[in-house]
Amino acid sequence: MDEIKLLENQLKRMRSMNKFYHLQFLNDVRYFFVLGLISLVISFNNEKTLYLLPLISLFGSVILAFHAYYLIFSRNYSEFLEKKINNYLNKDAYITHKLENAYFFPIQDKKIVVAKLGKDFSWFSFVTLFITFYGISLYVYGIYNILVTLNNINYFMFIIFLTLVTFAVGYWWFINNEGESRLRTIYDE
Repeated sequence: MDEIKLLENQLKRMRSMNKFYHLQFLNDVRYFFVLGLISLVISFNNEKTLYLLPLISLFGSVILAFHAYYLIFSRNYSEFLEKKINNYLNKDAYITHKLENAYFFPIQDKKIVVAKLGKDFSWFSFVTLFITFYGISLYVYGIYNILVTLNNINYFMFIIFLTLVTFAVGYWWFINNEGESRLRTIYDE
């Protein structure tokens, strides 16, 4: 098998991986939206349900970031493969990575998980931030009511601790670009 065919097979695999995790992401967004909404409505009649709201939000954010983690990986690797194939062919035969960088977000730039701020802000970035702020709103509502309505400082402290650990690891991996810098190390070999 020649090298271009091998690279094209890897590219096909990465593109199918990207499709799969996009579908998983969108399914989970819908699932956590409905679960959060149902829990919120139930909490109007049953205050104990307020305990679930921060956990649903936190767990949902971790699961969605997990899908984003694979999307970022597959986009990075797809771009690497397309550039490598283009170099072999001495022409821009594969331009999907250029389209994605322009239309969604530049994969190599610093971003908030998959939301790019500034001149490269896009609808994709807006939707990502919209979903994030929905989850944060549900989380804050639950936390506030756990502290004020349910007056449970121990559970409040547990959720805050869990949140800080989650935020610290997420910051390290996504915002600090730890994951993407690991990929660049291999690409540069």
